[in-house]
Order: sequence, then structure tokens, then C-alpha cells
Amino acid sequence: MAEKLLFIVNPTAGKKRVAGFLSEILQVFCAAGYLPTVLMTERAGHATQLVQQYGAGSDLIVCAGGDGTLNETISGILSAGLTVPVAYLPCGTTNDLGNTLGLSRNLVQAAQDAVGGREISVDIGDFNGRSFVYTASFGAFTKASYDTPQSVKNVLGHLAYVLQGVKSLGEIKPIHARIRTDEGEFEGDYIFGSVSNTTSLAGLITIDKERVMLDDGKFELLLADMPLDLIDLSRLLLQVTQAKFGDMLMLTQSSRVDIETSENIDWTLDGEFAPGKTSFHIRNLKTAVRIRVPR
Repeated sequence: MAEKLLFIVNPTAGKKRVAGFLSEILQVFCAAGYLPTVLMTERAGHATQLVQQYGAGSDLIVCAGGDGTLNETISGILSAGLTVPVAYLPCGTTNDLGNTLGLSRNLVQAAQDAVGGREISVDIGDFNGRSFVYTASFGAFTKASYDTPQSVKNVLGHLAYVLQGVKSLGEIKPIHARIRTDEGEFEGDYIFGSVSNTTSLAGLITIDKERVMLDDGKFELLLADMPLDLIDLSRLLLQVTQAKFGDMLMLTQSSRVDIETSENIDWTLDGEFAPGKTSFHIRNLKTAVRIRVPR
């Protein structure tokens, strides 16, 4: 008897890449003994609703889209209390988590890995009660992912993020924050901060793979100090581009991060908007989800 596969597709992600491969992908699923049900997302948050409504009884849930689609799919799995494994066909603009997991950008190969790969357990984040898969971030460049229109992303690709980030630099002001972690407390003025479980952040910052364990119950906390002058700015940009952590760019690990800010700030969770508040409680849900990766 064929196993049931729920296939959730974001048809607009990444220059609408998945549309040209849909037939081949379904052939891969059927050849592996799965009976696929295909559902298309129509709006933000729709993937979560589809998983909640149709995920029960599935042997495998596969999503095709950007990192936001994966976020919504896993949010649906967790909120519905499902234990089914998930697979990801990355066809978005940046695909930070796909890069970390070593997923193929060839969608047919990614589909083969989805049905024939191995399963790993990964940590998931809880951000004030909302799930995120690989990163929660604030400050410089974070608005670019949700402010840049999909049409611009499709035409310019990753360059759209960089251009939008540079455009917003003139609007950036320091974010004063008090931060509590397993390692102690930090307080200062920051231009950027992230709590992540990935080696790639918006394609701009790469963290050494030796530092990042996806199932260790800990996040990587990255904080960039607000530059006070051009010398500080030059030093910060050098540390960011070379991923060398020093006086302007700090990296530590923690299973929990509590942040208090002097005013409301907006965040992004896996590239999706999270509205401004002044108090943020982030927890690591150790090995909460099983993901298929290449053998």
C-alpha cells in the first residue's frame, strides 16, 4: 500500500521555479511508492493552515518554496502535534537553511533526496510563542527580506537583499538592548543581532560549520555593535565579510535568549515579519523536528 505524501508548493517562490519541474517531481514521489497530494499556497501563513488541516495521516510532508514556506510548514507540524518527517525543496531567493543542510538546488534531485535521504533531528526556535526554523534577527538588513517585493526578488535574486539592505543603512539607528543568556548578560547599542541555528545568515554572514550543531539544544547569538565612527564601521564590515568575530562582532551560544529593548523593534523570523515589541523570550526546542537530507 502506497504511503501518503503531502506536497505543499509555494508557486511564486524563486522565479516560480517549481512550476517547470512539477511533473518530474511527482514522478519521483510516485516511483518511490508514495501517493502524493499536492496543495498550492495562496497567501502568507497558508502553508501552516494546510498542514494543520491535511497533515494528519501523512507519512511524509514535503514543501517547495523559500525558507518562509519551510517555516510555515514546520509551524503547522508543531502546532498540530504531528511527528511526521518533513522534506524541503529549496527554490527561494536565499535558502539559508537549504545551504546549511546541503540540499540540492536541482529540484528533481532534491525530490529524490526527500524520498530516499536520511533523517536528522533539528532544533527549532520558540520566539514569544511563535516558531522559527533557523533564525530570528533584528536591525540592519532584516527588513530587506520582507520589504523587498517578490517580483524584485525574482528578477534580481540575492542582489535584491543587498540593495535593499544598503538602501536602509541611512535609516538605521542604534538599538539599545539588555540580553540574558546561558553565558551571562550583555548590554549595549547594536546595529544587528540574530539568534540562529544555521551557517548562513541572509547570504551575508557565514558561520563556520564547526561552530554550528543543528541538534545540540543551543543557538548561536550574533551581535554587531553600533559603529561610532568610520573607523568602527570599516572594522565591522571587515569582520562581517570575513566572518571573523572580534570587538565589533560577537558570537556566543545559548539555549535561551531573553532580550529587553528600550523601544519597540521589529524582527524577522526565517525572513518573515515579526511585529515590534520591547520584550523577547527565545527558547531552543531541542530536536523538535525530523528533516530529510541527502545521504
